[in-house]
Amino acid sequence: MSAHLVQESDSKSFQRRESLNESGILVVDKPEGLTSMDVIRVLRKVCNARKIGHGGTLDPFATGVLPILINKATGLSAKVMEGIKEYEGSLVLGVAYDTQDMTGTPLYDPKPVPLDVTMERLNELAKAFEGNIEQRPPMYSAVKKNGRPLYDYARAGETVEVETRKVFVERFRLTEKIDERTFKFYVRSAKGVYVRTLVHDLGEKLGIGAVVKSLTRTQAGRYHIDEAVQLSTLKFASDVRAHLKPLNAI
Repeated sequence: MSAHLVQESDSKSFQRRESLNESGILVVDKPEGLTSMDVIRVLRKVCNARKIGHGGTLDPFATGVLPILINKATGLSAKVMEGIKEYEGSLVLGVAYDTQDMTGTPLYDPKPVPLDVTMERLNELAKAFEGNIEQRPPMYSAVKKNGRPLYDYARAGETVEVETRKVFVERFRLTEKIDERTFKFYVRSAKGVYVRTLVHDLGEKLGIGAVVKSLTRTQAGRYHIDEAVQLSTLKFASDVRAHLKPLNAI
């Protein structure tokens, strides 16, 4: 998941706006329904920075900490993405989707959840996904195969072999039972981990399927959800400037 960089210099509409010349990190609480690049496009119009990118993709359905790199900070993207990530979310048992989240197409009708599926059993199974593990990226992802993102193959109905990748998961735990199908969970991991795949693979191990229902990234490196600003409150370059963290805060 490499950082994305967007540059604009000639747009006449930007010439009427105040430009943000400062460099730094803006910690945004990404809203549900937007891609990480959508957030970049919004902020590019707001602050007209010379360079702007982000420090780690979030899926459109997910919310939470999205570090935005502005001007000289874009050169430090690798350092930003190296930080540990924390997530909180909810999952549903007995179902599976082609996207590994509930925005896609169900793979089969809901399966009953056995009575012996307890928090204790789920957490015992979740331990198998902690530590250095091999994870196969989901087909609906931006990981590239032969120069094409996997989601291109998936949308075209094409079959392609996807190699596993080594990733590190420090902790994967179920934290609360909401009802017989729905549980809250917590993940702490290094970069490159697909949380929806963790949940999907847990469901496969259980034998009845599982899918992420909601997901929030609560921490990305040194940046926490408590310091994240709502995208809707950023209307002008001065709003961005007011929340900008200096380069030495990376």
